[in-house]
Amino acid sequence: MGRLLCLIVLLGLNVGCVRVNFNFTGGNVDATLSTLFVDKFSNEADIVIPYLAQEVSQQLQERFLSQSRLTLTSGAADVSLSGSIVRFSVLPVAIQSSQTGVNSAAQNRLSIEVRVQFKNNVNPDDGWEQVFRGFTDFDADEDFSRVEREKINLVLEQITQDVFSKSIGKW
Repeated sequence: MGRLLCLIVLLGLNVGCVRVNFNFTGGNVDATLSTLFVDKFSNEADIVIPYLAQEVSQQLQERFLSQSRLTLTSGAADVSLSGSIVRFSVLPVAIQSSQTGVNSAAQNRLSIEVRVQFKNNVNPDDGWEQVFRGFTDFDADEDFSRVEREKINLVLEQITQDVFSKSIGKW
């Protein structure tokens, strides 16, 4: 009986020593990585939005800085991101008929595709290149020029989260 009580006490003490870490800021960055460089993205899409390449670079920087312990550098870095915008489009996705029998768009879709190259200079085998796609739908009645920045930001949130998760998020 004494041994059983001792075993229960030891197991209780052992369970009390177990430590579980959860990180809700985006993942688990390799401890050997400390610096990040995000190169300015180029715009190779047929439709060029003048500020979009800079916005992609900036949002990637913000995502990595806010969701990891990496620090930004302008020179050699442990990890680096570069790439280009390869597609930007606004196309109808839902058609509606009017009382006059003429079909028109009910909803439009903003789609953006970004090719990203991720280099891990500490662990080169962790590098990759991939195209990331994001989109958002909006009413065709909306004036796109009025909602352009908002819709682009929504799409870039999707894309930057996907890039982060693929890179070092390790979810």
